[in-house]
Amino acid sequence: MKFLLLVAAVLLAWSALRALRRPVAPHGAKREKPAVENMVPCHRCGLHVPEKEAVTRDGKRYCSEEHAREESQ
Repeated sequence: MKFLLLVAAVLLAWSALRALRRPVAPHGAKREKPAVENMVPCHRCGLHVPEKEAVTRDGKRYCSEEHAREESQ
């Protein structure tokens, strides 16, 4: 029983020390949210890719040049 109390005390002290060593953000500082990108489906295979990376041909979007080429043939 004493061993379990000792282990619990050590774990509690360890977690308290970890919490104290964490960098503290200034009051009122907000974390930046990651930029959200619009995803579009490939007209040929349906794979969703970021709009910036999509290949556009004849008003249709494709995941790669290869799929755009295959559709135009």
